[in-house]
Amino acid sequence: MTPEQVAVVQRTAAMIEDDGDRFARAFYDHLFERRPSARCLFPPELDLQRSRLVEEILELVAAAADLPSFLERARELGRRHQAYGVHVDDYPFVGDALVAAVAVVAADQWNPEAEAAWRRTYVLISEAMLEGGQAGLFIPPA
Repeated sequence: MTPEQVAVVQRTAAMIEDDGDRFARAFYDHLFERRPSARCLFPPELDLQRSRLVEEILELVAAAADLPSFLERARELGRRHQAYGVHVDDYPFVGDALVAAVAVVAADQWNPEAEAAWRRTYVLISEAMLEGGQAGLFIPPA
């Protein structure tokens, strides 16, 4: 990510922080509309899950300027999600839901540069998560 993309993501992430519930609701609405099979990966009540989503996105964005910290956090997230049953083919739907939800809260601040920055951010997150998920599959010899 370029420093300019990091700045755009951090600026729009402030809007997520200000309107986290709206962001999270838009995220899950978009995800479940386009990937109904993902619904079974979540608890029936999403209040806590929405809060966790906002917290995790904000933490990742805060770490974006420090690549080793960012990658460590995303890899750990990938390990956890692999254990929850998330599959590789779920990731594109999550990325689309993330971008769509940011667009909702960013409103008039949303433009092609913001979309490109968030898509690039998600590519980095998902690649690191996939690495972490693969590491989570390692079974040490007995």
